[in-house]
Amino acid sequence: MAEKNRKSKPDSKTRVEKAPAKKAPAEKAPAEKTPAKKAPAKPQKHPLSAKLPRISVSSNIVMLAVKGTVVMAAMFSLLMLVFVRADLRPTAIMQGAKNKYAFSHASGVGFPVEIPSGKIIEVSEVTKGTAVLTSTRCTVYDAKGREVSTANHMLPSPAMKSAGGYILLYGSLGKDYMLRTLSAVSCKGEMTDSIVCADVSESGEFAFVTTSETNNARLVVCSPEGKVIHKWKSVNYKIADVALSPSGKYVALCGYSTQNGVLVSTVIVQQVGGRENLKEMAVEGTLIVDIQFNGNASVVAVGDELVTFLSVKNDQKFIYGYNDKVLNCYDISEDGELALVFSDHSDGRNASVVVIDDKCREKARIETAMTAPKVDLADGRIHLLYQSEVSRYDFKGNLLSHSDVEADCQTIFTSSGKLLARGIMYLDEIC
Repeated sequence: MAEKNRKSKPDSKTRVEKAPAKKAPAEKAPAEKTPAKKAPAKPQKHPLSAKLPRISVSSNIVMLAVKGTVVMAAMFSLLMLVFVRADLRPTAIMQGAKNKYAFSHASGVGFPVEIPSGKIIEVSEVTKGTAVLTSTRCTVYDAKGREVSTANHMLPSPAMKSAGGYILLYGSLGKDYMLRTLSAVSCKGEMTDSIVCADVSESGEFAFVTTSETNNARLVVCSPEGKVIHKWKSVNYKIADVALSPSGKYVALCGYSTQNGVLVSTVIVQQVGGRENLKEMAVEGTLIVDIQFNGNASVVAVGDELVTFLSVKNDQKFIYGYNDKVLNCYDISEDGELALVFSDHSDGRNASVVVIDDKCREKARIETAMTAPKVDLADGRIHLLYQSEVSRYDFKGNLLSHSDVEADCQTIFTSSGKLLARGIMYLDEIC
């Protein structure tokens, strides 16, 4: 490159030195060197007009990339909504970040957890943890038993429902309520009439059934911000329980009445915001006392003589009768399977355990010598609490292990993938 520069720049010197001898070359030199001056000017090989098509092509590529990213983001959002029911609302995303922050700053030594605020009234699973309600406080613990958050309440007869990252606190037969996330209060208020039962969805909608002197039952469903989005009232039924689907789009009630001296239980399914009942099924001679959604597709109603699965989207329904056996307790797993503990006697002797799926087909059966054990069903395992011992079984009835617990253990339950024991004033992990 240095040589080329010396040859191109000193043209004037060449003409001065050789001009006296050869004029012709001196005259030709400019003609020969004129293109040479243009050739090194590389920008002339790529004028603006030549660049324009390349800019257009690059813009098209960028636009296609942006559109592709938008489409992929939309598809990802749809997959999140359909398969994992992720709540993609801005408020929910922000709240999720707050919950994550709260969990990352959990404190304490972990299990076993001594509850300092008095006797435990209720425990319930929340996202990545467990909510514990006492007479004065609601506290959230993470999967290791460390305290995430705690808040006092002034409810005289407190009750609690939870789902996902929401906790609904209310006064049983009272009027006050509070909807909390794992880190803060979402809304609170007071109902006009006394609260009989309640529920909350994974997306934060919550429902109350109230009673008054003029109405047998009144249903109110609210948004996470406390705005009323659905109402219903009935003068025909006494309502035993209410349930919301995980998405918050459906609400179900189980009511009872008498017709010609016969007890009749009725399961009602409604779409939140709708005016007509989607489903209504009446069952004579049994008292339905508990109702839950099995995902968003069906409702399971547990009675004193039978259990029924009722589809939300079609006319399918399945009924499982107890054949005159006494129902001691039951548990519904996240997979939609139901464990029922029966006995032949009212005192609970010689219990048997039956696991059925959402079509009421038996998946497992275990005969025991236990008396009315408490049951927990999770991850294909049946856990039975009897006296101060927990026994684990698989669906084939094989005994897998025994674990000792404290003598005052009240019940067992699975939370965040771990089997926990609830005592009078403590929580402990069962190894």
